[in-house]
Amino acid sequence: MTRRTMGLISIVLVLVVGFGALIAVPAVRADTTAPVSAADKAATDAKLAALKTLGQQVREVAKAVQEKVKAAKAAGKDLSAFKAGIATALKGGRNLRFNVARMRKPQLTAAERTGLKGVEVRALELRKQVKATTDAKAPQTEIDALKAQLKPIIAEREALVKAFHARARAQFFGRLDNLIGGATRELAFLKRLLAKLP
Repeated sequence: MTRRTMGLISIVLVLVVGFGALIAVPAVRADTTAPVSAADKAATDAKLAALKTLGQQVREVAKAVQEKVKAAKAAGKDLSAFKAGIATALKGGRNLRFNVARMRKPQLTAAERTGLKGVEVRALELRKQVKATTDAKAPQTEIDALKAQLKPIIAEREALVKAFHARARAQFFGRLDNLIGGATRELAFLKRLLAKLP
């Protein structure tokens, strides 16, 4: 396993703040966060537990490979045929470091940011009109008409935010699945190498 992959595994495991922190909306007015459902939390916990277990197994097998290599060298055995595999094992099994920059929160795309900003500008203008109309003691029908125009704009914003949260959720679970897949492949590689070493 590469140092980058192991670093990502370490980062995921220290995300104590949980899945909710990953799906905060970094928008023009980033005051909306997605509620984390019980199903999402359970799925996240299960994947994190699987990743933690795999990470521990990778470290253990990598350590066993290192010890077997050390013993083989001390016994004068020829390890030239395993040079590439040993190098990979040593690279992946040591110096696990956290690199927070590698696990960034999902960001709005340019199109999402533009769309959300446009909706918020329209909503702000209508809110100002509602307030001005109310302060001017205009007829209630006029105030209600402005409020009626505001409702679909708010619904549009909610739809945009909901779509972003869905994409962020899929992205987060995709990252976890990729890490689990990578750790699984690395564990299998290390086990094969350990079995073949003299």
